[in-house]
Amino acid sequence: MRVNGVSALVVHVQPYRETSSLVRLFTARYGMLAGIARGIRRARRGGNAMLQPFNQITTGWSGQGALLTLTSVELESARQLPESSLPAGFYVLELLVRLLHEHDPHPRLFEFICVLLDQFALGVSASPLLRRFEKELLLETGFGVSMDVDASGAPVEASQRYRLQADEGLIVDAAGPYAGADLLAIAADEYTDAQVRRTARLVFRALIDEHLGGRPLASRSLLPVKRS
Repeated sequence: MRVNGVSALVVHVQPYRETSSLVRLFTARYGMLAGIARGIRRARRGGNAMLQPFNQITTGWSGQGALLTLTSVELESARQLPESSLPAGFYVLELLVRLLHEHDPHPRLFEFICVLLDQFALGVSASPLLRRFEKELLLETGFGVSMDVDASGAPVEASQRYRLQADEGLIVDAAGPYAGADLLAIAADEYTDAQVRRTARLVFRALIDEHLGGRPLASRSLLPVKRS
């Protein structure tokens, strides 16, 4: 099989043999995929510089299965994230690797992440953007939970408190850790309030951890310990 002219986000790159690179890419139509860029590290015109995390490229490949051979690489945009945004950026890329299946298309998520990384590159505050990303990723992968409807199907009430049961959803609990008002703000993607951001971080982290198989995320150690 031969494919050409595909827009792709560079997720991870590592050396492969003497002059090649092993690249993980995320695309709208073909999902996550891995390919070998042969000779790219000795290519003229900065070929290897194009294959850097966060960059967007137009590429093509041949072959099928787990490891493809890249046949072309052209730079669409080089994203230079400021130092303050790098931890958040690597967190996004690591979650893509850990939670997405190979060759499973997610066109909406692809467009969302491209815009997200552009915002990171501009130095926009990472915290609200990460909460929106986590919510979108969970919904796309089928791990999401409705924030405005509880497990029984009743609307979440601002005056109630809730706990989270990952395999069921939100459950009314007077001693629960989450305020209904915060959950409704999360449902509306309203993260101006620090307490709402904190609740969203805790909720989404619990849902994500449920599906990580007990293996921690390396990029979390780079994020600020106290982040809202």
